[in-house]
Amino acid sequence: MGNNKYYCKIDGKIYNLKKIQDIIDENPEHPDIAKIYIAAVEEYHLPTNTMLDSVITFNNNEIPADYNEALKRMQDYNQASLSKSPPKPRCPRCGSTDIRRKGLINSDWGVYRKHNKCNRCS
Repeated sequence: MGNNKYYCKIDGKIYNLKKIQDIIDENPEHPDIAKIYIAAVEEYHLPTNTMLDSVITFNNNEIPADYNEALKRMQDYNQASLSKSPPKPRCPRCGSTDIRRKGLINSDWGVYRKHNKCNRCS
């Protein structure tokens, strides 16, 4: 593909994305992603689920040489940045996650212990 920054391989086919580069050059800091999306769909007849605008934004507002590779990097980055939530507690008897936290066992004696109570089993 050489040094030409307009060319991008998308799903194995090489596209000359000169019109999209012109949109980026209008405002390099904050390119109009709506115009990029419309150009990708209407001018280049790319599928509507192509995330070229997002990939360009992720790729520091530059057209990547290989869209699929840049998309994979973006997806890996987004997946890694998701917060890992702790697993929900489950009932040991039925496996339900419909449980509520309890704390007080016997108020007369002042016995206090945290435990979970299943709404399905009880």
